[in-house]
Amino acid sequence: MKQDEFLLYDYHKSIQLHAERATFYLQGEIIEAFTNGQEVYYLLFFKQQFLTAFKAKSLRRRSFIEKAFKQGMVFEAPHPFIEILLDSNPPLKSISFNQLNKKLQMTYTLQEKAFILTFLESFIQKKQLFDEISSIFYDYRRNGQLSMGYQIVQILKGFAPNHRLVKQLTSNMEYIKYANMYNQTPEKLVAKDPVFAEKYLYSQKDSEQHFQQLSSQYEKESRWLDLMALFIYKLLKTPTTDDYRSLLHLLEKHLNEKDRVVVLEKISTQIPDFLLLQKYLFDHYVSSYNMGEIFKITKRQEFHLSENQAQTFGDLLNDYDLRPHSLQPEMLKSLMSTVIKFFPEKAERLLHKSVTTLLQAHELPYIKEWLSSFKEVQPQLSLFEKLDTMYEISEDLDQMQTLGELYVEFEQFDKAIECFSWEMELKPTEVKPVQCLMNIYRELGMDQEADAYRHLCINLQRQA
Repeated sequence: MKQDEFLLYDYHKSIQLHAERATFYLQGEIIEAFTNGQEVYYLLFFKQQFLTAFKAKSLRRRSFIEKAFKQGMVFEAPHPFIEILLDSNPPLKSISFNQLNKKLQMTYTLQEKAFILTFLESFIQKKQLFDEISSIFYDYRRNGQLSMGYQIVQILKGFAPNHRLVKQLTSNMEYIKYANMYNQTPEKLVAKDPVFAEKYLYSQKDSEQHFQQLSSQYEKESRWLDLMALFIYKLLKTPTTDDYRSLLHLLEKHLNEKDRVVVLEKISTQIPDFLLLQKYLFDHYVSSYNMGEIFKITKRQEFHLSENQAQTFGDLLNDYDLRPHSLQPEMLKSLMSTVIKFFPEKAERLLHKSVTTLLQAHELPYIKEWLSSFKEVQPQLSLFEKLDTMYEISEDLDQMQTLGELYVEFEQFDKAIECFSWEMELKPTEVKPVQCLMNIYRELGMDQEADAYRHLCINLQRQA
């Protein structure tokens, strides 16, 4: 199966799904996934523990899941966070509502159970869910646990604010003192009503104080995925060095290098001007010899190499073929200028590579102009003399052999073949252009053509 594909077990059959996206919202995580026939399923998690999955035709308006994808922290697949959710909860089994209800009763507090039931509004009749949640309230009230009962009232208020019972209970004088509890500071509220406190802190997460309180709560509960998602949200909203370093610390602590880089790459596409992140990725790509990604980063106008990066990049370029990469000439010029500025001894080799790349799409006058700024600084380089010679003799039919040999130096074999062919036609008894053509075709792996020129070369030598 592909990276974002997985199996969901529904009773005795397995359903192959591919994840589309996931959202982290309050204490829940939800993965949206599709079958090959475009049927949609929603996998529900509570604090990163899998609950069940439902097939859906549509989402109820203003339902928990709709809010989760609008107000939550959403990640498009493929994404390491989605893989971690799926891989840490095998096997993924879809269970009925009755089975889920029993599971919630056995695994979670009654307040958590009531809150989780609000996730299901798009799949189970709202009245049935309301009755189930309100029955928890009545149990608390019968037992004289009015404070716990009022916590359930708060959940009902968020779930069905206009319901007659909810309005009646929230205005009941018997519960006024418990209502006043919700005016306390979030720190005190977390201890008394953790579900409501997290909901409040999440809604105020753009405030630095509430962000810190929410992240502290995630850390206490070891909810590392939620914590990383929260820091990603903050970094995307207002990129700062401190938030970036805090996120990087979390990623280094909880993800392997491959997943960490994938997460950072996805972030970098959303904040391409945040250079601290671009430089981190650049260093990673250099260390892993990922030239394709290096060139993508260096194409961004805002990105500039430091001296250390220039040295590392220059060492890498020494042994690397630039030709497969469609670098814009000005970007290539900028890269070479930076490296050569710090390390002039690399100029001859790097500029030779650059010219070899540029000659694939540009003529000699353009190359000379492109090199002019380098020539002003280091006019002694033999490269410039070769390019000047090529430019001067490019139209001189008497110099086709020399021109062809220079083109070979820059691995421009098609142009070299053209030059040597002219030389053969103008000087049919000369062996040298025939030998050059034989060598080029041999280099290109065209053995039949090379053998033909070898035989011609032998015949010319016999006639000499």
